[in-house]
Amino acid sequence: GFGLFSWISSAIVYAADHGCQIINCSWGGTGGSQFGQSIVDYATFNMNSLVMAAAGNNDLELVFYPSAYNNVINVGGSDSIDKKWDDPAVANHGSNYGIYLDVFAPGDELYSTWGGNTYLQGGTSGTSFACPIAAGVAGIIKSYYPSYSAKQIGEQLKVTCDNMDVLPQNAPYVGKLGYGRINLY
Repeated sequence: GFGLFSWISSAIVYAADHGCQIINCSWGGTGGSQFGQSIVDYATFNMNSLVMAAAGNNDLELVFYPSAYNNVINVGGSDSIDKKWDDPAVANHGSNYGIYLDVFAPGDELYSTWGGNTYLQGGTSGTSFACPIAAGVAGIIKSYYPSYSAKQIGEQLKVTCDNMDVLPQNAPYVGKLGYGRINLY
């Protein structure tokens, strides 16, 4: 739904203060602030929590927050052939991209739970679905390397990505896809 950024910032602080080591933020917008950066820095440096955020679904080279803050892992969405996700049926609907992006994760035609004890039929798409996948991988990294700091977990996630820039389907986005698609293996 919709809420005030102060509520969301309080949620990040609450999660960090209560021991969450990986914080998934599948939301955002175009307005950033020093206050928001301070919240992320508090979680990262004071509480050793890795903050991860969805890049947004505007299919633009767009600065989106909280994903564009320093010390946040900015997660875009890719499809089944490691192309930057976009929806040809809907104008301006696809993963954002650009120099602020860190990693990509599967974000197209994913099955998800839905109301009435069912699954969403036909799957759904978006960076809000890609981000928790990347956060799950970060959690596994943390379990494998328990002494790693939040920053080290984020760096491990980035340096083990598969490069998406080398794929012909991503030619228009070379240099704007971060480190590539996450690779748990």
